[in-house]
Amino acid sequence: MISLFLLGSGSVKKRFIEKSIQLIKSKRKLSTIEEKKMRYGLEAFYNFITKTIVLFILALLFNLFLELLLLSFVYSTMRLYGFGLHAKTSLQCWITTLPVYLGGCLLIKYLVIPNSVAVIIWIFGFLSFLLFAPADTPARPLIHKEKRVRAKVLSIFLLLVYLVLYIYDFHVLLNNTIIYALLMESISINPLTYKITGTTFNNYKNFQKTMV
Repeated sequence: MISLFLLGSGSVKKRFIEKSIQLIKSKRKLSTIEEKKMRYGLEAFYNFITKTIVLFILALLFNLFLELLLLSFVYSTMRLYGFGLHAKTSLQCWITTLPVYLGGCLLIKYLVIPNSVAVIIWIFGFLSFLLFAPADTPARPLIHKEKRVRAKVLSIFLLLVYLVLYIYDFHVLLNNTIIYALLMESISINPLTYKITGTTFNNYKNFQKTMV
């Protein structure tokens, strides 16, 4: 188990990225911008794979596999167009990911959410998506207005789809998952969360200023 957590260490990740870049460079020439984008993509890929492996092994150990599978799907689809805050370092990412996902799995498995609380979360969620989605990051500013508008429309449409599923009440586990994922994503795209973590919000505006 210790060896699995070592996969998330900075040194192992750096070796993976460097070897991957060297392999790519042996096949083709990369410009400075292309290499920077490639490094960003490789880092995101490495983080995703290592976190997924560790999370699902822990979920199996704690009998939370189905809950994690469902939560991963619902939350990732909400973030697909809503985007949201990312941890600044690999360590921060691990510290936040484990409680958000594993703790969330425990909540959606055992918690009974009162209707009044669910209504408040839905209102908070829709307002958050209307006002703040898509929420970009300094590393990936959403510089194209058309893409921002498209992402907002699709994120709200997806939220409406989940609302229909919630109203039809297919299963309490699915409903709990939707509510929890909505709350987490609403917090993730909120400017107050960005401020607390010291991350700039609406980073496309800063990009536009540099172009003037």
